[in-house]
Amino acid sequence: MTLVESRPKRLTILCALYIAQGIPWGFMDITLVNYLIDSGITVGEAAIVASFILLPWAFKLIWAPLIDTMTIRSMGRRRCWIIGAQVMMAVTLIGILMVPDITKDLTMLGWMFFTHNVFASLQDVSTDALAVDILPSEEQGQANGMMWASKLVGYGGGGYLFAELIRNSGGSIQVAVLIQIALLGVIMILPMLWLERPGEKRFPWSPGGEGIVKEKNYGNPRVLGLNMVIAFSLRTTFIFLVFTLLHNLGPEIGKFMAKGICKDSLDWTHVELSRARFLAMGPEIALALLGGFLSHHWGRRTILIIGMSSYAMLNIFAAAMPDIWMTSWFPTAYLILSPGLIAVGSVAFLSMAMRISWTQAVGTVFTTYMALSNVSAVLGKRIVGTVEEAFGYQSSFYVSAAMSVLPLFLLLLVRTSQVDDPILIDEAIRDLASTAQDLEAVNAEDPDDEDDEDISLLEQRVQEDLEKSE
Repeated sequence: MTLVESRPKRLTILCALYIAQGIPWGFMDITLVNYLIDSGITVGEAAIVASFILLPWAFKLIWAPLIDTMTIRSMGRRRCWIIGAQVMMAVTLIGILMVPDITKDLTMLGWMFFTHNVFASLQDVSTDALAVDILPSEEQGQANGMMWASKLVGYGGGGYLFAELIRNSGGSIQVAVLIQIALLGVIMILPMLWLERPGEKRFPWSPGGEGIVKEKNYGNPRVLGLNMVIAFSLRTTFIFLVFTLLHNLGPEIGKFMAKGICKDSLDWTHVELSRARFLAMGPEIALALLGGFLSHHWGRRTILIIGMSSYAMLNIFAAAMPDIWMTSWFPTAYLILSPGLIAVGSVAFLSMAMRISWTQAVGTVFTTYMALSNVSAVLGKRIVGTVEEAFGYQSSFYVSAAMSVLPLFLLLLVRTSQVDDPILIDEAIRDLASTAQDLEAVNAEDPDDEDDEDISLLEQRVQEDLEKSE
């Protein structure tokens, strides 16, 4: 059975691909960053290096239209991109093997992080687009919770496992990198074996594939662009863009301030920091799954507000009681609990972004939200050093709390029902018609231009969506 026909298969492959993203991400963001902090660099410097991990994820804005307009359609809409990205993720890890001492050249290490995550972001875009394609609406909330939990298994479990491997091997990272390459290779077997839809073929040279119809948006960026204009013409989608750009600033600040206190005041090693992140994996997975379940029953916005508000309250408590950081339990409790509270909001955020992604460019629309979410995290990492210098570790938790709560007020203006509203869709169609008329006037001297037909086709499709919604 294909992915669209089998719920177990589609959930398995989506979760496996998210694990594949989490493994090298945990190695870089947990193992190596904590190792650098343990080696004596400041949290601000560590945060800058870590920002190289997320910076390529802004490329999702480039990958998404490319994936939505180009593919080997006989293999499926997304499989060729997923397989290619997975191969390059494994190949780029080899570069880290060439660095004899990662603490000596942080710039080179940062660019190696960057190169790997260029392809990790491509795999993520392709996987998200596959999820949007094959998941029925009633599965989206729970599936997002499972996908997020799977990424955490790779992230937290891999981060601690590789920290122990480095310690037991006398500081060598070669074994850890080789294990990652092997794991990525094993996971790559699934998209090679399982097809997306009936009638598709496993590889371009495989028999079959007859009767596969290539969607009009493939090979036609202009149609995709017009769909994107319509998608973000609603107040809800635009405001959610702004929220997306702001919502990760607070969590990034809080995370690095906690690491700084544990290293400078409590003399924790990189293995102890990684172990705490590993212990957070259980509660984080449980809360991610709970967040996905409650998002379906209580509403995405409600759960998003609950998750981020709870995280803000934890930071206010951490800032108001400085002596509690000197206890034996609170630093560990903070590092274990805070990722789970963030995960509750993150799962609801993913579900909300998926819910309001619409038009023929649905994959690109969803990916735009994901890209800006990563831009938000990069900005948060980039200001860690400035915030720490201005406020110190303790008071910076107040800054983290404020930056976590303030963007939530934007959610009061977000109405998911707008993407289903026939009146608003009709307005979008009229705007499109006006745009089409302008373009037709510009192209009047070139009557053979086939793109004019594409505008009419797009208009017709949106009109069909309107009729279905009625």
